[in-house]
Amino acid sequence: MKIRILLAELGILVASFQCIFAQNSDLYIPKNILHVYNEGTRSFNGAPGPKYWENFADYKINVSLDPNTRLIEGNEVISYMNNSPDTLNTIVIRLYQDIFKKGTYRDFPVDTSDLTNGMNIKNIVIDGNSIELSTSMEQTFHMGTNLYVRLKKHIMPKTKSDIEVEWSFTISKKSNIRMGTIDSSSYYVGYWYPQISVFDDIDGWDRYDYTGLQEFYNNFGNFEVNITVPMNFVVWATGTLQNPDAVLSNNILSKMKEAEASDSVVHIITKDDLQNGKITTSNSSNTWKFKASNVTDFAFAVSNHFLWDGGSVIVDKNSGRRTFVSAAYDEHSKDFPQVAQIAMKSIEYFSNDIPGIPFPYPKMTVVNGASRGGMEYPMMVNDYSAPNLVRTVGVTSHEIAHTYFPFFMGINEKKYAWMDEGWATALPVDIQNKLAPEEDQRNSIAHGYESFAGYEMEMPMMISSELLKNESYTVASYYRPGEAYLFLRDMLGDETFLKALHEYINRWNGKHPIPYDFFFTFNDAARQNLDWYWKPWFFESGYPDLGIKSVAAENNALKITVVKIGNIPIPVYLKITYKDGTVDSVYKSAIVWKEGNKELTLSFDTNKPVSKVELGNRQIPDVDATNNIYELK
Repeated sequence: MKIRILLAELGILVASFQCIFAQNSDLYIPKNILHVYNEGTRSFNGAPGPKYWENFADYKINVSLDPNTRLIEGNEVISYMNNSPDTLNTIVIRLYQDIFKKGTYRDFPVDTSDLTNGMNIKNIVIDGNSIELSTSMEQTFHMGTNLYVRLKKHIMPKTKSDIEVEWSFTISKKSNIRMGTIDSSSYYVGYWYPQISVFDDIDGWDRYDYTGLQEFYNNFGNFEVNITVPMNFVVWATGTLQNPDAVLSNNILSKMKEAEASDSVVHIITKDDLQNGKITTSNSSNTWKFKASNVTDFAFAVSNHFLWDGGSVIVDKNSGRRTFVSAAYDEHSKDFPQVAQIAMKSIEYFSNDIPGIPFPYPKMTVVNGASRGGMEYPMMVNDYSAPNLVRTVGVTSHEIAHTYFPFFMGINEKKYAWMDEGWATALPVDIQNKLAPEEDQRNSIAHGYESFAGYEMEMPMMISSELLKNESYTVASYYRPGEAYLFLRDMLGDETFLKALHEYINRWNGKHPIPYDFFFTFNDAARQNLDWYWKPWFFESGYPDLGIKSVAAENNALKITVVKIGNIPIPVYLKITYKDGTVDSVYKSAIVWKEGNKELTLSFDTNKPVSKVELGNRQIPDVDATNNIYELK
C-alpha cells in the first residue's frame, strides 16, 4: 500500500512539474491564448483541458445542379449544438460564394463575366422564427462574405438550435477559385452552402472573411446531402453513397462493388461504357444520397463523360477496415490513369508508416477538376493534370495528406496554415521519393525555403496566416514548416517522433488544436524541452546559415569548426575529400545547437592528407554557400 501511495504521489509530482515547466515556457504566448490555458479549456501539458468544449453543426441538405445554366439551388436544415458556456445572441453564417460579389475584396482576380450578386439567400428560419432579410440591418447585416444574424431568441449554453436556409447561386465559369466549372458538363462544387462559422474558446466567432487564399476552419458535424442531377450525370462526393442501386446502372454498380473490395484498380466507367450511354438508371434525373459522419466540410463533383477508376486499401490491419479509393477524370488526361494507383499507395503509406494512423475515412476520390495545382476536401481532392510523374505523385499525395491536417485534426488554417500545409509537405516525402525517385522532394523543399529565407518579406510562422500574402504565405505555410517538421523527425528519431506525433493526433483529432497544443504535446510526449527549437523556427525572423570557420590538419588529426551564423538550427553535414580522391562524410542533426552554442568543433583521426572540406548538401537550406568550402594547401 505504501508503494502505491508513493507511486501516486510521484505521478502527481511529475504532472505538477510538467505543468510548471509549460507555464515557464520560453515561448511568447499572447494574452488571449494564455487566458484559455489559465481558464482550463486547454492544458499546459498540451492536452485538452478539463473544461474544453466545442460546438457542432449537423447538416441535412437538398441541392440540385442544372448543368446547362450552372445554377445551384439548395435548402438545408442545420442542427447547431452550443456546448460553450456562453449565451449566443448572434449567429455568423458564411456565404462563401459572396466572393464573386461585385466590390468584394479578393486575393485573386475574377473574370468580369463571373461577377454576380453572390449567394442569393431566399429564406432563413431559426427555431421556427423567420429572419428579416431586409437591408435595414435591424436583424441581419453583411460584412464581406459573412452574414450576421441578430437573434431575438438567444441560444443558451448546452442547447441546440435549428437553422433552416434556402439559397441559390451560379457556379463560376472562368474564375475557378478552389472550385467551379471544369468543362461544359463537368463541375467541382466546394465552398457552396451557407455554413455556420466556428465559435471557439479563443476568439468567439470566427469573423475572418473568405478572400480566396486562406482556407478552412470548420465545425465538426454529420452530413446528409441529396444531390439531384440529370440522367447519366455521375456524382462523386464526401461521404458514402447511400442509394447506389437507385442511381447507377447494373453494369456500373457491379464494377463499383468489385472495386470497393479489390486490391487492384478496377475500371468502373470506361470509354465503352460512355459510348453505350448506360451509366445511370434511366430516370430523367437522379438524386444521389450521401452521408458523412464527423467531418468538417462537404464537396462534390459532377460529370456526364468522366472515366472512373477505383480500388481499395486495407487501412487498419487489426480490423481489416478498407478505404475505397478512386479517380474520376477526362479521357484526354495523360496522367490521371495512374492516379487511382498512386492514391491507393499514398493512403497505404499514411496508414502504416507516417503518420502511421489508419486512414480515418471510408473513401477518397481524386477528381480531375483543377486548372492548376490541387485542392483538398474531406474524402475529396480536386487536382490538375500534371505534366510529369513527379508532379502527379506530388500533388496527389500532398492533397490526400490533408485528410489528417486539417480535417481529422480540425486545424484553424485561416490563422495557422503551417499547421496543415507544413504537415502535408513533410508527411509524404518518403512515398513521393519511392513512387517518383527521379526528383528528391527533400531537395525541393530545401530549395523552396532557402530561396526566400531571410528576405524582408519572409515572415515568422506564428504571424497569423490571415495577414500573409503571395510568397510570404507560401514560404511560411509550406516550405519553412515542412523543413521544421522534417528536421524535427531527423533530430528526435522515428521512434520518439512518431510517439509524440501519435500523442498529438490522439489527443486532438475531432477537436481544434492551436500551435501551443502542438508545442506542449511534443514537449510532453518526447520528454524534453524543445522550446529552443520551436522559438527560432516558428516565432523568430531569421534564416539558416552555417559556415566553415577553420580547418586544422596535423599529426594524423583533423579538426573542423563550423560556425552558426543564422539563428535557425539546421543539421551539419561535412564532406571530406582526401588527396588520394577518397571521401568521408559526417552528419549531425540540428540537436547540436540545443545549448545555444554558436560554434561546433568536430575532431577526426586520419592518416591521409586532406584536400577539401565541404559543408552542407541540397537537403539542408543555407542562404550563403560562399563560406561552405575550405580547400587545404
